[in-house]
Amino acid sequence: MALLNEYHKPATIREAIQLLGRTEANLVPLAGGSQLIGELETRSRRDVDGVVDLSGLGLGYIHIEDDHLCVGAMATISDLMAHPEAGALAGGILRRAARYEGQVNLRNAATIGGIVAAAEMDSELYAALLALGASIVTHDGQSETTTPLASTTPPLPAGEVGRGFPSVGLITEIRIPRADLRSGHARIARTPMDRPIVAAVAVMGDGVERVALCGVAGRPILDGDGINPISDFKGSAEYRREMAAVVRRRALAEAKGG
Repeated sequence: MALLNEYHKPATIREAIQLLGRTEANLVPLAGGSQLIGELETRSRRDVDGVVDLSGLGLGYIHIEDDHLCVGAMATISDLMAHPEAGALAGGILRRAARYEGQVNLRNAATIGGIVAAAEMDSELYAALLALGASIVTHDGQSETTTPLASTTPPLPAGEVGRGFPSVGLITEIRIPRADLRSGHARIARTPMDRPIVAAVAVMGDGVERVALCGVAGRPILDGDGINPISDFKGSAEYRREMAAVVRRRALAEAKGG
């Protein structure tokens, strides 16, 4: 593993943000470590002076508050899948999408805050959060701000940062509205459990009809936000564009019960 000059495990959010705000050293957040540790071990990241371990901040919770499911940023994918309320939301779409984030060892380590911060283009869990109308809560050390996930632009505060932490703060919670919704999910992948080439998540009910797509832009997007696919070894941009229409139609048909 790469040698680090500093390791910090703060007990409060304010302390964490103060550490991340230092300009004389490049300190980065350490959540589940499923991505960062690999980058450090392979030396693909050489700009990190130290880490700020977020595991002591008490952000591993999942609970109900009023009409929202509140998921602490340090809750793992496995925590989300195992939680009865989270697992049943909108016909179980979070649990269903989360299965495709990776093998069980990764799901036991990777955090929901990390999934949101990374906003990987093929993340079906991120797409499910978008479709459900989730918001993120950030803390700047003084106060909290809640922002719809759909209006955020990666990199988010708990993701890649340079010297001096962004003033917007640290992701502390993901809030998901609780509503009587039906869901649909469709994907095209090389193998049944591979990360998707393209995928769609649809939710319907209570006056809501929302579709999120992944694999068609630099991050998962809501339908209508503008598809801008890449070409890679999995498929051309033209193929992704055509398949996006297919998975969208299939996901909506499932959500409608057809």
